[in-house]
Amino acid sequence: MNSSFSDWEQSIQQLQRLSVEMFELAQVGEWEAVTDREVQRRAVLDGLFRQSAPDAIAPLLEDAIRATLASDARLVEMARATMDEVDNNRKLIQQGLRAFHAYHDN
Repeated sequence: MNSSFSDWEQSIQQLQRLSVEMFELAQVGEWEAVTDREVQRRAVLDGLFRQSAPDAIAPLLEDAIRATLASDARLVEMARATMDEVDNNRKLIQQGLRAFHAYHDN
């Protein structure tokens, strides 16, 4: 990564944008798109941590990382809720299938 202030700033903004997009996509259940954005975001993070941040950019990077971690915590909560919902639906389908087979086997 070129160490100019502008390049660092652009990468940090991209990190923030991708984190926001991931959260917004999760809110509407677009989990595949969330995964795609995570791959992109991981590449940005790798670039940001390839070398030490200049002192002038360190506070911006720290703020962006804190916001990313907070967003990810909410994202994990949404993912767990979605997984619980999917599991409940799976159980309902299994119960329905058992009832269907019990009815048709008699």
